[in-house]
Amino acid sequence: MNPLTRLTNRLRRPLYVRLVGPADQSAAALHGLAHLINRRPDMADRRIRIDLTIREKPKGAQ
Repeated sequence: MNPLTRLTNRLRRPLYVRLVGPADQSAAALHGLAHLINRRPDMADRRIRIDLTIREKPKGAQ
């Protein structure tokens, strides 16, 4: 990856990811996301923002 591409990736808006759910599903989704990012050379030096909310019960359930 050349320096211009790295600079461009740093200046791009961050990739926003929102994960909401039980701990095991959120962990699996985060693991899958890490594999996806690791396999994609265009994601090198890209800013990523992850909003993680752990809920054991679905919203609204009692």
